[in-house]
Amino acid sequence: MGMMQVDKIYNTILVSQQREVIHIQLNRPKQNNSINAVMVNELLEVLENTKQNTKVKIIILSGNENQFCTGMDFEAVVHQKDEALMSQQPDQYYNLLQTISEIDKVVIAKVEGKVNAGGLGLVAASDIVIAGNQATFGLSEALFGLLPACVLPFLIQRVGPQKAKWLTLITHGITAERAYEIGLVDVVTDEISNQVRKNLLRLSRLETNTIQEIKSYTAKLWIIKDETKIVAVNKLQSLIESEVVQNNIKNFVEKGEYPWEK
Repeated sequence: MGMMQVDKIYNTILVSQQREVIHIQLNRPKQNNSINAVMVNELLEVLENTKQNTKVKIIILSGNENQFCTGMDFEAVVHQKDEALMSQQPDQYYNLLQTISEIDKVVIAKVEGKVNAGGLGLVAASDIVIAGNQATFGLSEALFGLLPACVLPFLIQRVGPQKAKWLTLITHGITAERAYEIGLVDVVTDEISNQVRKNLLRLSRLETNTIQEIKSYTAKLWIIKDETKIVAVNKLQSLIESEVVQNNIKNFVEKGEYPWEK
């Protein structure tokens, strides 16, 4: 049986364990919990360690009250920092979503505040999504000439192709209630911690093997192929390396301008 290093200090996340539950909190508040390569690699490390811990049945993924996760760290992209999401291992974000989707634990996304772009991928890949009343969910990539290429396979799995396309096209956030209506969210509540606790009471009674069987069987009913990863990562990388997209992101980071305001 593997044991979690819950006492390890991470740069972008907070990790703790309570009996059969691992709590992972995204922790880049000054960057609005945006995603960089460090965060992705730290999340993958925790998830890989959790796979080996037979005591753990449930993972709770959360942000903070104002921001769950706002997607790719554009500032890191503009300044070509090593921790920019696509700079070193462009497939790691996709690997993260795939790991969340396939891990033999129940992954609960506890969502408060804003979810945007790549943050929506974390939600879509989770098994259960519990959202506060004030949460919002959006895909803004198309505003900058990008596509949510890695998000879409998991979003389509959750809400279907039409609603996934609709979210991609409208580019603005939707309410938690609307997200519930389209199947992106499973529960909307004004008492999110209590709702999570209620779920834990039931989920903790499941055998680990049963959780694994449920997830592996349902994955076979909606197959995301190995080729999907190649197509998604190549599409995202080609777009983000284009001069137009680079300029759009740079103007937004440095001047607060959207492409149509130039």
